[in-house]
Amino acid sequence: MIPIIDFHDKNAEQQMYDAYTTCGFAVFTHTHDSWLSEFADWGQIVKEYFALPTEVKLKNGYSGVIDNVGYSGIEDERLTPYMPGDLKECYNWVSPDRMQEKYWPTDIPEFKPMAQKIERITRMIAHEFLYKFENIFKLPHGTLVEKHIDGSSTMRLIHYPVWENDNVKKNQIRGGEHTDYGSLTLLWRFDDPGGLQVQDRQTDEWIDAPYIENSLVLNVADMFARWSNDILKSSNHRIINTDLTKPRYTMPFFLDPGRDVMIENFTDQPSIYPPIKSYDYLKWRLSLSYDPTIRRGDGTYGDDYAEDLDIRKEGFQHLPFASPDRLVLSRLEIDKK
Repeated sequence: MIPIIDFHDKNAEQQMYDAYTTCGFAVFTHTHDSWLSEFADWGQIVKEYFALPTEVKLKNGYSGVIDNVGYSGIEDERLTPYMPGDLKECYNWVSPDRMQEKYWPTDIPEFKPMAQKIERITRMIAHEFLYKFENIFKLPHGTLVEKHIDGSSTMRLIHYPVWENDNVKKNQIRGGEHTDYGSLTLLWRFDDPGGLQVQDRQTDEWIDAPYIENSLVLNVADMFARWSNDILKSSNHRIINTDLTKPRYTMPFFLDPGRDVMIENFTDQPSIYPPIKSYDYLKWRLSLSYDPTIRRGDGTYGDDYAEDLDIRKEGFQHLPFASPDRLVLSRLEIDKK
């Protein structure tokens, strides 16, 4: 079962420990009650943005994995690298100090100021979760928060459009099975027709995540699991084609530490893994998800990430798919299968 936790419950931290040492996921209520009107307004802007013509959205096309911002089209990303492209389109943005002006949409005047406000609110909420994890592990107050103040966190809008079943490729779904890459993921769901599933770590069964209005889903990601010496669990999850006659709109916030932060065991137990720099790991994981033949926003092709073989070797310890040899196949070969 995926637990439902009241963020302000006096036993919330114990419930979090129980959830994240087993399932790796939980649904939280009462996390952003003070900003419900802002999130409602933002939800309408999100739908207006994705209704724009594709050629308009491509004016702010995806930057590549180094900056990881801008618009990516349907099937551009494959969260499971050996499966067909996901049935979704996305827009990524980051904090103002890292966001280049050319990646902001200009056809909706309210988009940029509202996106920046939502990002600020979300960052504050994410830090509140980090404070709770500090308490859980009896770390000095602010230890984890400080490592995320100047982090590589990313906000993302996702639109899973209505899709004809006859046009779905073999094994193609709205979001392939994967684990997340960084510290924590906070997920908002707007008008959600379902589809989010989490894999049970003992039985491999896929479990539906419950939907509660004005809630958010929080899951532990790979770097945070590694940081906790695998006490916390980063679980495999996916978005299945529950009802392709209805669109699905979501907004994940990927909370990541600073680029130079070393991910090393913060518990008092013997370390399972050697230290690894957070940004090296993050870039490598992102590079596996994007087709190198995709045309980017500046008209070029491919990507500007040169794979580091040592990072590749380290990174495979946390990939959700069993055999790294499967990635040797080119994506064009995979598409033909």
